Amino acid sequence: MCGITGVVSLDGWRVGHHIGPMTTAIRHRGPNDEGYLLGNFRTRSWISCGGIDTVRELALTPLAQEAESSFNLAFGHRRLSVLDLSTAGHGPMPYLDGMLWITYNGEIYNYPELRDELKGRGYSFRTATDTEVVLAAYAEWGVDCLCRFNGMFAFALWDARKQTLFCARDRFGIKPFYYYRDGRQFVFASEIKAVLAHPDIPIKPNDAIIYDYLALGSLNHTNETFFEGIKCLWPSHYLLIDLRQSSLEIRRWWDIQVNTSLNGHEATNNRELVVQFRELLIDAVRLRLRSDVPIGTCLSGGLDSSSIVSAANYLLLKERAVPRELVGDRQKTFSACFDNPGIDERSYIQQVIEYTGAESNRIFPRGADGLWDDLEQLVWHQEEPFGSTSIYSQWSVMRLARQHDVTVLLDGQGGDELLAGYHLYIGPYLAQSMRTRGPWATLKTVRELSAGTGNSMAFLLALGFYNSLPGPIQRVMMNLGNARLRTNPTVSYSMLNPSFERQFAERRTGQGKHRGCHNLAERLYQDLFVYSLPALLRYEDRNSMAFSLEARVPFLDYRLVEFCFSLPVSQLIHHGWTKWLLRQAMDGFLPEQVRWRRSKLGFATPEQQWLREGASSIAQLFNHDDILSSPYLGEKVIQQLRSLSAKDVANIPGLWRVVNLEMWQRVFFGSAS
Repeated sequence: MCGITGVVSLDGWRVGHHIGPMTTAIRHRGPNDEGYLLGNFRTRSWISCGGIDTVRELALTPLAQEAESSFNLAFGHRRLSVLDLSTAGHGPMPYLDGMLWITYNGEIYNYPELRDELKGRGYSFRTATDTEVVLAAYAEWGVDCLCRFNGMFAFALWDARKQTLFCARDRFGIKPFYYYRDGRQFVFASEIKAVLAHPDIPIKPNDAIIYDYLALGSLNHTNETFFEGIKCLWPSHYLLIDLRQSSLEIRRWWDIQVNTSLNGHEATNNRELVVQFRELLIDAVRLRLRSDVPIGTCLSGGLDSSSIVSAANYLLLKERAVPRELVGDRQKTFSACFDNPGIDERSYIQQVIEYTGAESNRIFPRGADGLWDDLEQLVWHQEEPFGSTSIYSQWSVMRLARQHDVTVLLDGQGGDELLAGYHLYIGPYLAQSMRTRGPWATLKTVRELSAGTGNSMAFLLALGFYNSLPGPIQRVMMNLGNARLRTNPTVSYSMLNPSFERQFAERRTGQGKHRGCHNLAERLYQDLFVYSLPALLRYEDRNSMAFSLEARVPFLDYRLVEFCFSLPVSQLIHHGWTKWLLRQAMDGFLPEQVRWRRSKLGFATPEQQWLREGASSIAQLFNHDDILSSPYLGEKVIQQLRSLSAKDVANIPGLWRVVNLEMWQRVFFGSAS
């Protein structure tokens, strides 16, 4: 895992003096090494340079010495050493005598198999890295190499032969890629803060995205960011710049074939499907155990993370998939726990620990002496506002793992979107059932789901009814039931600055994060690429990289995703249970109470309690003459926040969003004092 940066001048400007500060801004993503490429795509000349953290034995020319030279292309690279820890893995990396150069972030888990295939085609390798395999694969297959990669990645590749810049992002956007483009230059990086370190990039909030966040609850749902002019390359897309003509094209290189049916596979033995799923999941974990540095796993006590822990344990014990020195005597797990019994999952965590014999490491995130102390740093690393305090649990877990000298961490992210884990997915399922099976069969399903999930029949019927309604009626209901119907309450329209609300009011009709859906498979697809997973992957990437950790997500192995989306949704929600296929596949791998648990928490936190504990901090945040969020918030709300007390917290819907927005503006646009 690494951090990448780059600048391409399209009108001949010198770029060397910008790339250093940009790359330094993301040092946390790669503390083990630092490298630069300065190139001229017109003359096809180049030089490799180093910085303060560059491994000394490479003896590279200092970047500062060449910064003013006539180069119009620059790559930066910060390395977190995970595979081939030698200096051979230094980046940016050349290939074909410098005709190809890449700055690369991520892991290609099937790189040994690809390397063997490429060797058979006449290619040779000087390193044991996956980076060199990416270069050779591009040399052999061009942009079609992407379809052969199983992994997470974001990279930029300069092809001096074709005079092109080829930038690509993995299928699900696990690894980030941000860019800014005007008529003079193209600037990119793994994180927005690195783009902002370029002195020519204007720093201005994106008011439309801020509206979506406050009023609609949407995050990471478009290629726009909270910073105007800075965009993200969308998952499973690549970007190609013809450097001779300064033209840019963006294309999608992968998509899923979605089975939208409710039932099917009647002729197929369900047991065969369970076996196929289990084999794919175990192999996904197997590939993600490939590492030359210590590995651990996140364990929340939920079904997804428990399955990853159990699969990893099976591979470590049965196959010796990882050398003992990289895991220790037992697999290391890391968990967030709470004194609040309503959200504490220690009972499930302990069952998994006893069942697998893994080592348990636990942390208790706090509000008063935790979140509020870390908030500014958390906001800086996240770069864009987030929907709730839940990510602080993950932040705390990542910090705990780093304290135990773990560098690679497996996690269960993506399992809910893939396997219909969230109970809100029951709504589209019931709406689809009503249309295809009729009311009486659907009522039987509701009874089963009530028993299987612990939700009342009235609640489940309401979910199904809501998802069956026309869009305009859904929007009215959502506006009336903000606190009850949204997973994270938004700021009510009456709390917004009137001019701000009028300017963007039409965006209410175009957003679908909380819009009901008549088809479950379509809802899962939308959440995978637009409404749910992109934000969760952003949280995971920034939280892990803040502590120089590489987080890996086996549920997002593309083979597993393609398999699940090829099935009718009755294989996901069945006999009253969500994640039916996973529960069946984990027979013998998990304690029965974990495999058949009904509750669903995720990275839950006692948010209301933390907000009450932070009431004085919130009041202090808004007690300035110049409030940076005043263009977005009504004056009455600002006055209420200035005198906020603990008892007032529950009376302000979307309070966290307001607090997070003001803190974000202070961090990136300057103090209001």
